[in-house]
Order: sequence, then C-alpha cells, then structure tokens
Amino acid sequence: MEMKNLFTILLSIVIVSCQSNSEFKTIDFGDFEITVPQQWEKLEFRGIDSYVGGIITPEKDFLIFDIGRYSSDITKNDLPLVFDKNSYADLTQKQKHLLKKTKHLIVDSLSGDIDFGKYKKHIFVFYKIDCFKAKIITPTNKEFGTTGIYIDSLRGNSKDFTKTGMCFYGHDLKEKTQNQFVKALKTIKLKEFCH
Repeated sequence: MEMKNLFTILLSIVIVSCQSNSEFKTIDFGDFEITVPQQWEKLEFRGIDSYVGGIITPEKDFLIFDIGRYSSDITKNDLPLVFDKNSYADLTQKQKHLLKKTKHLIVDSLSGDIDFGKYKKHIFVFYKIDCFKAKIITPTNKEFGTTGIYIDSLRGNSKDFTKTGMCFYGHDLKEKTQNQFVKALKTIKLKEFCH
C-alpha cells in the first residue's frame, strides 16, 4: 500500500510539473531568446538598418524590439503628464480617454511653479538581463505609457559608430500583459552577445 501511495505522489508531481511547463514557451529570435506565455506569438518585420521583430499577445498588444545602431532609448522622451490647453488638444481621443484614469495636470501655462515630479509618466529601474545592465521602464499609471527595456550597448561604441543597442517595448499594455511582459523580459538570453 505504501508503494502505491508513493507512486501516486510521484505521478502527481510529474503531471503538475508538465502542466506548469506548458504555460510558457521560449521564442528564439536568433540574437536572443525569451520565455513567454504559451499563447503569445512571434512577429517578424523587415528592418532597414536594424534587426526588428516582436510578439503579439491574445489581447492584441504588440511588443516590438529593435537591435541596432539606432535603437532608441525609450526612457529619454519621458515627459511628465502635465499639459497646457494646446498640448491637451493635440492628444488623440484614445489618449484623452486613458488620461482620465491617471494622475495628470492641465494648466493654463507650463511656466510657473509646477512640481513636474508629481506627474511622472514612467518609473525606471536597472536590472541585469543575461550579461548586460538594462533599464526597465514601466508606467506609473496602469495601462498608460510604455513598458519595456533598453540596453545601451550590446557591442561596439558610440565614438566609432559601432554601437549596437537594444530596446523591447509595448505601449498602453493591459495590466496582466504588462506584468507578464516584465517577467518575460527578465528571461532574455542574449546568446549572440553574452555566450
């Protein structure tokens, strides 16, 4: 009887581990691999001066990466959520709708005594991804802003115009997708650059 119980326990462990492993898959993009939820699908694009690709989620969120000389630092254009009437008028209807759920400020003039720090759009933290230091960016307000990473230099340098950077990002992601994406970004293996 004890052997039968031991067999049942071992079989249960194997079944549970197989089920949990099937929740995720590894997508190989050549230069790197990333482990993502099983339902996420690989996208391929044709880049002009860099390697571009991505992922689409079941919620139709697009997650795009760019590896090359001109990969942009998605953290550099981080403007606070403070608008004068003209800049507010320039927003799309979708942006205005999303803005209603965020901490923002609309003023007559952008000059004056405004604490812009209270209205930051993003949070930046540094995290080691494989053998590189990466900036991870997340929005301060759920579903409003950019989520992703930026690695300044995978190889080369700016002085000789040989620098290769990487960014991988999505915009206005649903909270579940954002959490899954940040978790997935931390699994990246940059096999062409680290190994």
